[in-house]
Amino acid sequence: MIKMPLTQPWLPFGDGSADVSARMYCLPFAGGGASNFAAWRKLHPAIGVGPIQYPGHETRLAEPPVRSMKEMVGQIADVIAARLDRPYLLFGYSMGARIAFALIHNLVARGLPAPAALIVAAHRPPDRISNALHAADLPDAELKEVLRNYGGMPAELLDDDDFCAMILPVMRADFAMAAHAVELAPIDCPIIAYAGAQDTKASAEDMKGWATFTTGAFHLKEFAGGHFFLRTAPDFEARLKADMAASLSLTPEHLVSD
Repeated sequence: MIKMPLTQPWLPFGDGSADVSARMYCLPFAGGGASNFAAWRKLHPAIGVGPIQYPGHETRLAEPPVRSMKEMVGQIADVIAARLDRPYLLFGYSMGARIAFALIHNLVARGLPAPAALIVAAHRPPDRISNALHAADLPDAELKEVLRNYGGMPAELLDDDDFCAMILPVMRADFAMAAHAVELAPIDCPIIAYAGAQDTKASAEDMKGWATFTTGAFHLKEFAGGHFFLRTAPDFEARLKADMAASLSLTPEHLVSD
């Protein structure tokens, strides 16, 4: 298979070979990195999956994290703009959903096509005040409790002083960015929303609000689990794989068996 040159450091796992039919760019949650989506590269043979790596995260720990939504969106758009030479999807998880929505506005303003669909997971619609609005300025002890409540990090890591010295500045930057306002005009592509049945941060009822932010179709799907249901819901990857194929009008025989 012909390999596309990697666009480091934003795409540490690349975004598929040169002969893929389409691509999907994945935008992580606050504090998360590209590795959370690395396994998805095998979900569909015709779709090149490109997990985005934010500055200050995982392989980019030596870089300062970005606190500005405008700066983050602009930099991601610079990276993928030249790679939108075929249909594509955007997938945003939690904070990544907000970034993805803002990214579409940026790309369309540049005269580039909107994605075939935006898939958003575990985040309220963009007109709702972010749960992270005040978290960036909390004292360390209170910020740790916020993170415990989200459930994305093992408790033992939050009790590790060295780990917290590394991760808390990154979380503050991510929460500050997530609190920034974004363009609220509807986007001209379908939105597929994923919600965790036990997610108190972005319930299915909350996520129904995404319907007003598209001029196209809207679909809401609920999964067993809390805020990080992507790690625990047994049917999550199968559902995502099917939605990827349907959004890009790929036939069922392209699907990889589980």
